[in-house]
Amino acid sequence: MVWRFLVENCRSLTALDLSNTTESRDSAAAAIGEAKNLDKLLGQCKLITNIGIGCIAVGCSKLKTIGLKWSLGIGDLGVELVAVKCKELRNLDLSYLSSQVYSTSVNLATETAIVWPISGANDVPN
Repeated sequence: MVWRFLVENCRSLTALDLSNTTESRDSAAAAIGEAKNLDKLLGQCKLITNIGIGCIAVGCSKLKTIGLKWSLGIGDLGVELVAVKCKELRNLDLSYLSSQVYSTSVNLATETAIVWPISGANDVPN
């Protein structure tokens, strides 16, 4: 409920760093999705899934920079939602996500965003 309180009381919030918030789940992401003016989101939230990042992508369409480093619960579907909903996206960090996001990141790199290398991913095709 901390995130909902923050978003409700800081309507002009434009940047949020969730790095190492070990307890943040999809309900927190849904609350953050209400921050309509957010243009920069950094996170290392291992418990947020495609559902949570989908809530953020739909609600925070002004995002230009998203760091999903170590967000292990996010796969292709979540990354695709970000790509479709965040039209102003310019920087996307997918470092240390699972190898399942590899195909989406390659497509994003050639179409809409600058995608940083996926470091540490296992089973990435050559």
